Amino acid sequence: MVPIKEAINSGAWLLCEQNANLLEANQFRLRINLFRKIHLSEIDGAEEVNGLDSNSTIWLLGVEIVNLNKTPLRVHEATNQLILIDHDGFSFPIFEDHHLHSYSEFGEKTKLKRFWLGDLLPKIKAVGSLAFQLPDDDEATYSIGIKNQGIVKEV
Repeated sequence: MVPIKEAINSGAWLLCEQNANLLEANQFRLRINLFRKIHLSEIDGAEEVNGLDSNSTIWLLGVEIVNLNKTPLRVHEATNQLILIDHDGFSFPIFEDHHLHSYSEFGEKTKLKRFWLGDLLPKIKAVGSLAFQLPDDDEATYSIGIKNQGIVKEV
């Protein structure tokens, strides 16, 4: 796990490795550029966003990702494994919603759409953002990690 504020301040690349199966592991580099709370008024058609709980907020994580595998990697094979972990050890997966990512101008403008569908080609930097539904707690601090005992470390 790497604290998000530290990653943003240092501008360092993080090496992410997840065990896809027993024969191979997916690897990619990740750099975090931005972490901010989204106000629903920013989203066109916010009423179309499904799955938002009443005491939560959406946070935007701006990232750059470079696929280190020799073949293309489906976006979801990389991004869906990422989680945020709060200071109490609770983990939060990526928040996915068709309207937010694919149909809203907000998704286009913030590059949420980039990591919704498609491939990450080897060695080519992809720039976009990811959304997380987090508790409405401005005092919480978060780190980035990978599900199922994946590894995230500074390069």
